[in-house]
Amino acid sequence: MFNIAMHRYSFIMYGPDKGNYPNECEFIKIEKPSLIAWKRYSMPLFQVLATFEETDDNQTRLVFKMLFNSAEECRKVKAFAVDKNEENFDRLEIELTKMCL
Repeated sequence: MFNIAMHRYSFIMYGPDKGNYPNECEFIKIEKPSLIAWKRYSMPLFQVLATFEETDDNQTRLVFKMLFNSAEECRKVKAFAVDKNEENFDRLEIELTKMCL
């Protein structure tokens, strides 16, 4: 396990329809090659747990969980995050495919 606690990073997500979104996050746990976890310090607050598992058919299964402090906060974010996360995963798949060529 590689512990990189207290390594915060800041970035701005540029939205085509509603402006800019400042973000501040911190990696809280990395277990190479199977787990990455981070915590958001900008609103909305949540943690992310991403796990990676090799499958029998020489592929990797990614499980991406967003953990919230309340069901209400989860409902607010779910209204837009599900579609946006899918868009991000589609872009990730394209980049990974390019790397494997």
